[in-house]
Amino acid sequence: MNTISIFVSLAASAMIVFVVVFVLVKDWRDQVMRHFALFSTSSLGILFTMFLTYAFPDYFDLTVMNRITQLSTLMSFSTLFVVSFVFPKPEKPFPFRYTALILLPAVSVGLAVVFTDVTITRAYFKDGVFLRDFNPKYSGYVFYSILAFAYLLGAAGNFIRRYITIKVEIYRLQMRYLFVASSFSIIFAAIFSIIMPRFFNYSALYVIGPSLASFFTIFALFYSIIAYNLLDIRTVIHKTVVYVVISMVISLPIFGILLAHERKLWIMGEVPYYVIAAAVVVVFILFSVYVQPLIDRAFKRRQYAFGSIVDNFVRDIASEKNLTDIVRRTVDILHEGLSLRHAFFILLNDQSRKYELFYYRGEGEGFNLPPIERNASIIRWFVRNQEILQLSRVYTDDRSFAEVRDEIAAFFNDNGIQVILPVYYERRVIGLLCLGVKETLAGYHTDEMEKLRQLHAKSNDFISTAITYQKAMQEQMVSRTIDLSSQIIGSAVPLSLPNTGTIKFGAFFIPKYAQGSDYFDFIRPGDRGVGVIATDISGVGVNSALYSVLLRSAFHASILDAPSTSTVMGNLNSILNDYGKGKGGLVTAYYFYYDLKSMRLMYSNAGYPALELFRVDKNNFDVLDAEGIPLGYDQRAAYGIGRTNLIRGDIGILYSKTLTTSKNQKGDEYGLLRMRSTVMEYRTRSASEIASQIKNSFESFMGLSSPESDVVVIVFKIV
Repeated sequence: MNTISIFVSLAASAMIVFVVVFVLVKDWRDQVMRHFALFSTSSLGILFTMFLTYAFPDYFDLTVMNRITQLSTLMSFSTLFVVSFVFPKPEKPFPFRYTALILLPAVSVGLAVVFTDVTITRAYFKDGVFLRDFNPKYSGYVFYSILAFAYLLGAAGNFIRRYITIKVEIYRLQMRYLFVASSFSIIFAAIFSIIMPRFFNYSALYVIGPSLASFFTIFALFYSIIAYNLLDIRTVIHKTVVYVVISMVISLPIFGILLAHERKLWIMGEVPYYVIAAAVVVVFILFSVYVQPLIDRAFKRRQYAFGSIVDNFVRDIASEKNLTDIVRRTVDILHEGLSLRHAFFILLNDQSRKYELFYYRGEGEGFNLPPIERNASIIRWFVRNQEILQLSRVYTDDRSFAEVRDEIAAFFNDNGIQVILPVYYERRVIGLLCLGVKETLAGYHTDEMEKLRQLHAKSNDFISTAITYQKAMQEQMVSRTIDLSSQIIGSAVPLSLPNTGTIKFGAFFIPKYAQGSDYFDFIRPGDRGVGVIATDISGVGVNSALYSVLLRSAFHASILDAPSTSTVMGNLNSILNDYGKGKGGLVTAYYFYYDLKSMRLMYSNAGYPALELFRVDKNNFDVLDAEGIPLGYDQRAAYGIGRTNLIRGDIGILYSKTLTTSKNQKGDEYGLLRMRSTVMEYRTRSASEIASQIKNSFESFMGLSSPESDVVVIVFKIV
């Protein structure tokens, strides 16, 4: 039994040294790591003093050595109590003063145990059995035992309390594993190293109990703290077993050859050394080529099966061009191959500009995923990082997730997601492939993650190709309708700007397609003034082109009413209402009339962005708006009229909503302030130069991104 005690205490000590060094090297700045290292070092004090006691009983003062063991026991249980406050990692660091307050009783009692005889008066071996004489004058050992168990029960109670109150599922998984692996082993160790020797004079398991407890407890905490999930625990155990079996299989035949040669069994004793060396090399080569793959395959049967499924899927899907079929088959193959509870795909909707659920596979038909905004934290993270993301990383990577952890973790946990594979198209995040929890609640193995990375690269190419193909088909269809309507639209927009009198114009037009559908125009009722209209027509193609023609006809037919902006807007509304019978496409418009002699501006609005007016005397902007609903919906709709006087140097900007709401690749909007800043910077320039600078600013901001629809900007300046 003493030999076993020496072996297990030494093995446990070596293991603890490795763990302490590992966690400190990994991240000594982390509070969890530091407290865990202190707990492990205290446990090392228990086991190493036990090793020295049993291995070298004649070289050390066994009484002092055992008292140090008691001190280490108190420190181990008290530091475990501290660890229960810092693991799983709390939102705020655990204050040092509380740590010191918790450890103070253990340190005080431990020093008293070491430097006095309040607990034991002598420790020694008798007939190979380790014995201790307890001080009959004091109840020091009883007090020591009560304090040790108080720390132990406090740690267990606090872990249970935190398990109940913590809502993050991955933390709860860590703590479940910790409870199962460590609770009984610590109690077992305390009973056989404290209770049994003192009250039953039984010391046979005095070393073995704490050693086994250290193996289970420290490894449980080690993998929970370092890995932060069950995946790495399973992976490490799996690889350890594989390597042990491989080592045994290759070592046994080589050892057999060497042993037979040494003992001269059969003809092996007469074989030269170089032949033996060659035989060893041959065995190693045969093992590497034929035996090791069989062992590896036996242990990785499921991983090989999943890998084979993925490889076959990649070959089969390569020629597919339909986006829906590719997404459906990809989600299905991962759902079945990994035995997931659910898996789904989120795709960017070009119309709503939000990420919406595209395909779902799994349990629960009522699964509902609210649309995700383009500037959501989860989307912004994937814009910056084009890589697979696991839930475990969200909690462990402070550098990447410190500021957005709560939002991204909530997205994972609320939707039962463990892994997300992003899909990109033209440098944009076009979709998210979301994989849920496995049916067995097991983690994703390292081999499975590696295969997912391979699939990620391929599926990203396939989905991108399908989107390109789909957009090409759509563009062909749009092009046909645009070709059909281009002549119509060409006759519905002005060929030149009416720069006249005291008002000068500048403008630019950025169509979503080769030919835009929005309509803007000018009318001049004699020499008195000029009227300007800008509209935003939803849709594209022949129908939108016809709306442009109707608006042009109605607008020019209202030339006599030009100074009365509300009348002109009412006429346009009546024409579109009759044409669409109250159910036409959405058309918004803004019309203003400028009187050249009085320098007075009249304006009316029908759901269009308000006109921005830079007043030179105020060096600031006014917003010119008037109430009014979009055109064509209500025959009786009334449109207000606004009036204001202008002076030389005033600048007006009439713009379509797309200008300010368009977003670049980062998800940032161009915005009204950016446009105003450009106008302020170039306010001394001509209207055409200001319009050109706004266009340059907008195109530079957008980069490779395209506006959602046509962009119209009309600038005027009073001179």
